[in-house]
Amino acid sequence: MSESNNLPKAISHKKLSSLLLNAQKERFSFLEEKDKITIEQEEFLELLKDWKVNTKNILNKLSHKDKTLLDNKSNNSIMALGAMEVHLNMALQALKVFMDDTKE
Repeated sequence: MSESNNLPKAISHKKLSSLLLNAQKERFSFLEEKDKITIEQEEFLELLKDWKVNTKNILNKLSHKDKTLLDNKSNNSIMALGAMEVHLNMALQALKVFMDDTKE
């Protein structure tokens, strides 16, 4: 508790900046940040894998041209589904490029 009595009541920005620049780096601070980034990357890759599975399931349903899916749908709705199918296929191709680059 006696240490806290020696602390200054105020410190200038210039002095604080100087102390920060000259302070010793914590040995494990870099590892903790690296671990955090790795965990976030793994979570993101897991989400992408889930998205890929779901997207392939949707495309599989669309490719079967199941008539019950298209019952009572307007021509615009059917065209919109076709456009969505094309965009999902392009997105899967983009994901493949990203995942191939991630492996390297």
